[in-house]
Amino acid sequence: MKKSAVFGVASGAALAALLLAKKAQSSESPQEREARRAEKRREIFEKMQAHMESMPEDFPPVVMFNNVAAIREDTDRILELLEADRSHAEDPDAPTSA
Repeated sequence: MKKSAVFGVASGAALAALLLAKKAQSSESPQEREARRAEKRREIFEKMQAHMESMPEDFPPVVMFNNVAAIREDTDRILELLEADRSHAEDPDAPTSA
């Protein structure tokens, strides 16, 4: 077996062992991990938004980004309305519209 092949296999095994050890020692709950990932996605989105604001308004990536941002705002608004509707439906003292 060649020296480089042995080194590659050994480094791959070492990397896998490190990743497993890190995963095993992680004290984050799945909710905390998801919250951290969501925060990271939000930071990336904000950085991209700042970058897009420095470009001309008719630059195609800016147009696409603005469309994505509008869809995101609409989605957030829809989710808020659905949550309000769900809490209203769960409230037994709420007046019915029927």
